Amino acid sequence: MRKEPEVFINHTKFFLVLFFLFGVGVQYNYAQISNYVSSVKVGDAKEKTPLAISADLFSSENISQIDIAFKTFGKNEYLKREMLLTGNTASVTIPADEIQPPYLEYYIILSLKDGTSQTYPLGVDHGVAPIQIPISAVSEKDKQILVLSPDAGEMLTQHDMLISISFVKAPDQVDISKTKIYLNDQDVSSFAVNAGDLLVISGDNFPSNLGFGSLLLKVEVYDKSGNIYHSISRSFQLVTEELAAQAGAQWKYYGSLRGESRNENYNSASTWYNNLGADFTGTVDQWRLNGSVYLTSEEKSNRQPYNRYSATVQNGDWLDLKFGDAFPRFPSLIMDGKRVRGFSGALNFGAFNIQTSFGETVRNVEGELLEKYTAANAPLGSNIISINQLKYPGYQYGKVNMGTYNRNVFVLRPSFGSGENFQFGLTYLHSKDDPGSIEFGARPQENLVFGSDLMFAFDDQNVMFTSQAAFSLVNKDISSGNLSDAQIDSVFGPNSTYSNVDPGTVKKYKDLISKFITVNQYLGPWNPQELSSFAGEAALSLNYFDNTLRTSYIYRGNDYQSFGQSFLRTDVKGINFIDRARFMDNKLFVSIGYESLNDNLQKTKIATTTFETISASVSYFPRTDFPNVTIGYNRYANNNGLVLADTLKNRNAMFAVDDITDRVSLAMSYDFIAGVRHSSSFSFTTSSRTDNSLAKANATFNMSSLNVTSYWTSQLMSLCGIVYSASEISGQPFNYLTITVGGKYRLLENKLQLSASLSPSFGDFERQALELVADYNVLANLNLVFQTRIFRIPGSATNSIIGLTTRLSI
Repeated sequence: MRKEPEVFINHTKFFLVLFFLFGVGVQYNYAQISNYVSSVKVGDAKEKTPLAISADLFSSENISQIDIAFKTFGKNEYLKREMLLTGNTASVTIPADEIQPPYLEYYIILSLKDGTSQTYPLGVDHGVAPIQIPISAVSEKDKQILVLSPDAGEMLTQHDMLISISFVKAPDQVDISKTKIYLNDQDVSSFAVNAGDLLVISGDNFPSNLGFGSLLLKVEVYDKSGNIYHSISRSFQLVTEELAAQAGAQWKYYGSLRGESRNENYNSASTWYNNLGADFTGTVDQWRLNGSVYLTSEEKSNRQPYNRYSATVQNGDWLDLKFGDAFPRFPSLIMDGKRVRGFSGALNFGAFNIQTSFGETVRNVEGELLEKYTAANAPLGSNIISINQLKYPGYQYGKVNMGTYNRNVFVLRPSFGSGENFQFGLTYLHSKDDPGSIEFGARPQENLVFGSDLMFAFDDQNVMFTSQAAFSLVNKDISSGNLSDAQIDSVFGPNSTYSNVDPGTVKKYKDLISKFITVNQYLGPWNPQELSSFAGEAALSLNYFDNTLRTSYIYRGNDYQSFGQSFLRTDVKGINFIDRARFMDNKLFVSIGYESLNDNLQKTKIATTTFETISASVSYFPRTDFPNVTIGYNRYANNNGLVLADTLKNRNAMFAVDDITDRVSLAMSYDFIAGVRHSSSFSFTTSSRTDNSLAKANATFNMSSLNVTSYWTSQLMSLCGIVYSASEISGQPFNYLTITVGGKYRLLENKLQLSASLSPSFGDFERQALELVADYNVLANLNLVFQTRIFRIPGSATNSIIGLTTRLSI
């Protein structure tokens, strides 16, 4: 009887929370419309911790590549990384140094096989707001309440599992008896034994089998007033006795084998896909071996590789060798985020280190001969090339679909210093197309980059200076080889194509430069003194009195290019300033940012455009019985000084740039008890763009969403979500509403998990999506997963994906 008022109060609290959320008229950006992406999963977003992001696809049939664009608070420029596409999932891990409060902003770029592209969220290139991920900060309370066991990622059997939480350093205001402990969101607090300043749970205390696989341990600590004081989470693995025995041996190894067969019925076309994946990890002493293989029926010789394979050998921090597919990280101006199939490795001795990578970045794909011509009747065209007259007698030219040359890269970076307080590095990159790798192609290219980087810090890195600089040369057609002296006299000098270049200077440096790169009329730039192929940046950061101040300067000439960095923005220079203040034990963040960039560095455009960004954000992470809140404001102003007055007389008016975008965002998340445990998230974004150019591409965008996940029992959970979007671009409205309902249910002693979700969309975007999943634990280390996805767009065919996946752990 005494619990009834409490339940009533909790339910009342639940409805008040919903009323508050809907009363503001906002929702969280959880479900976005897309023709290809069904949902995006984001890992635990914590400061200076790598962040995993994965996108589940409706179908990968028409997708050739997926990239993610992301940026931290206060920056104008997005960094980009290629996502690993395996089956119907694309995944990437954002490096730890890019995960900083208050939030990370991102969107996904889908490159389609027909040469077009699409973003997620849909319409980012037309003013739709990207997605923001709030980043929580490290707390001093992490040092007060400690999880002694299990260790993060540790492999345990249920019999050997011991959850031990220490409160030795906790302050007096903490009430240990009120602590809540969850395993995969299942409340297991009742199994805990209080041993003074310790809370302990033995695996033998659980009345049922917990199953096998990854478990998320979450601990909520309360003060004596019943308010949440702090929360901690940690993941570990529950495995079989056999696997645990193997893990306890000196030579430890474990692995998994996955097989998938699925049928996609997309736009009335039925296609079967078969995938096989395997992972292996072995450790002995300080040595660690990793292997990964992914094979798919999507692998075709006329496409870039879909198969992936890699092997890694590591020993502590000093040795790291990778064979196969890798994404090596060098100074960001030279190589970062580019896939290399070959070898990548590093030797780190502290005082001296060396890092290298070499292999294939682009696979050769043969072109197609469409039509043959004689020299007399050959038309002009970019796809008209000379062909092999011995192979095609009587014909000198052909009309072709261009193929892709095989491209290889070699990168070497020796460095001095451990990188803790000092490091100086030199980087050399050479990349070249193989002209003989295909028959039907044109203009194979070659690239050479030299660079240096410097870092020094003191006072425990509270003061840090970083810088990097690079110079590049690019030859846009190496098919004719190096120039002879006679050819130099005809190409350079007075009355020639390059009249401003002295032929004597070209001859002087040809012999030296040709040892590194092909020297002909297509090599450039020939005016390095104008810094068109130079790129550099420097940054100074100060971290004192709970305040982080960072200021930086960048310069990137319009001709700078590195084949190891495909996503770098060039023809830009300017400054960036960010100040982030922390209060209340990293619960409250106040951040401001300012960036001003200019283009037209080499005066190749009619006017110079200034890109100005002003950012402000307030974030509150109470870690108590109150929502996490992040409020942000951004203002993007672009102007090149050209005016539209008297357009008929002003020929330059068509090149005018004058637009301002104001964006306000609000994001909230809240875990609470209202009868049962609930997790809610909610956000609202509004932006308005005023375009004073001839295009008049004015735009408004408003999106709100709300999601509530409820854990009714240890076997049953549900998800409810709603998204509303209202936008108008160049006078064209686009409004839609999406509702998502779903849930998961475990039965047969947690061996079978059933999942279902239904997501209809209404308005200017209409679609109904249904997903059903059954995951059955056949044996201790064997799972079978049956999945069905059905999505229908009115006026077109009903599409479906039906697949069976097998997972085996060893």
